[in-house]
Amino acid sequence: MRAKSSSPRRRVRVNPRHILVPVDFSDSSARALRHAAKRAAESRGSLIVVHVVPADYGWSGIGRNELRDLDRSLQRQAADRLRAFAEENVGDDVAADHEVRVGQPAEQIIAAAQDSKCDSITLSTRGLTGLDRYLIGSVAHRVAQLAPCAVVLLRPGKRAPGREEKPPGPLRLKHKNKARR
Repeated sequence: MRAKSSSPRRRVRVNPRHILVPVDFSDSSARALRHAAKRAAESRGSLIVVHVVPADYGWSGIGRNELRDLDRSLQRQAADRLRAFAEENVGDDVAADHEVRVGQPAEQIIAAAQDSKCDSITLSTRGLTGLDRYLIGSVAHRVAQLAPCAVVLLRPGKRAPGREEKPPGPLRLKHKNKARR
């Protein structure tokens, strides 16, 4: 049995100067980017917005040379999309660098954090639980385990800062009446 400590736990609020934000162009990652931009503006910091083009060449690596041209093309497309995504979700008062990497997402995010010497990583989770999380894994979970700096995880489904939450639409069910015999 663990004894309770006499002092309450306190969360220390750190104002990071360089925040890395991995994005996958989803609504959740847009919310994480807006959250990080707000924190960076408060601390007069900057953002490093990273997108990872997933690359899985299999165990043998057959065809890897042929796939490099495809990777470069995907990188160029992702860079254009990343630039537009960042402009849409980051205000003009925050400096943001963009980077597109190719590889395994969690490993590339960790490498980007180490290369940029960021103070914090802010990313959204997908909310996988149970068997899905076991079988598929979680990029956010892996990043949180291996990150060289503080990690802020934002759960999906929370209201985005500065945006009103829309009420869900009506749920309509139709019942078929069966004639009695």
